[in-house]
Amino acid sequence: MTKFIAFVSGKGGVGKTTSTLNVGQALNALGKEVILVDANLVTPNLGILLGLMNPEGTLNKFLRKEKSLKEVTYLHESGISLIPASPSYCEFQKTNPQKLNKIFEHLDDQVDFVLIDSPSGLGYDLQQIIKNTDEVLVVVNPSLSSVADALKTIQLAKANNNAVAGIILNMTHRGKNELTAAQVEEILGHQILANVKDSRKIRKAAYQQLPLNYLYPRSRPAKEFKKVAQHLALRN
Repeated sequence: MTKFIAFVSGKGGVGKTTSTLNVGQALNALGKEVILVDANLVTPNLGILLGLMNPEGTLNKFLRKEKSLKEVTYLHESGISLIPASPSYCEFQKTNPQKLNKIFEHLDDQVDFVLIDSPSGLGYDLQQIIKNTDEVLVVVNPSLSSVADALKTIQLAKANNNAVAGIILNMTHRGKNELTAAQVEEILGHQILANVKDSRKIRKAAYQQLPLNYLYPRSRPAKEFKKVAQHLALRN
């Protein structure tokens, strides 16, 4: 049975896409079949992080019935399977987010995990994703504004009977001028599964358009993402 997990945040720029990519790679390394879906129709970046700058097959075209599921699914050299969204503004204008449920219907029972890179905010697109997934992983930075926005997203998930798998605390410096892990857990009311320190290797992996967990599997951030993957694998 396929487990659908949405990576959500509330605030943009917290590292949802990086987290989706690297947890997916870590699950793949554990022997799980995984497909990543870029459901951020407004500002998609998942494909770009893997070198798909202008893919011919996209989620947009699948939703418009112009391409089959097979035609929009790419296998990356790292072993990750990916369904990208189009970075084109014109393609975005032609795509109806009300049809997002179709991708979930077609992927059910296809693989072990489908990881969804979700849009920020609390808009209609996110609500559609939350309604069609089993769990959310909440990605936050150690700032009060990021955590406050994430709290609203958690409340939205619970209102739609979506379980919270846990928190990924991302881009930490473990310094005095940020919230501690304990404070984040207290505010959000859920367990932190990974505390990912801001790292030059994450930026290098993004520049080389490869998953961190593929390029630097022994790095500290990679080990944190692996903790999340292990947690998900044990629950599946």
